[in-house]
Amino acid sequence: MSAPQELEQALEPLRSMLAADGYALATSDSQDGRAIVLDVTATPEACAECLAPASVIASVARSCLADSSIAPGVAIEVRVPEKGSDEQGGLHTRARQL
Repeated sequence: MSAPQELEQALEPLRSMLAADGYALATSDSQDGRAIVLDVTATPEACAECLAPASVIASVARSCLADSSIAPGVAIEVRVPEKGSDEQGGLHTRARQL
């Protein structure tokens, strides 16, 4: 299994948690390659009041990766839509966890 596939599989519990509240999760590497970037986006069914803060999402992601050799010591950066923003506007709050 490749590293991207392993990452996607490890984060499936987080993805399911977010999907239950109407959010999608996309992953990528930061430009400098030192962090995993988690982009959370709202679907039309999203519950704005239900979305956990970026710092909580980062902690859940770290827990999902704890038993994996994918990203030991790699930072996790989470970008979530700000409350009251439109998805097209690109307003995000961020959290970074090592």
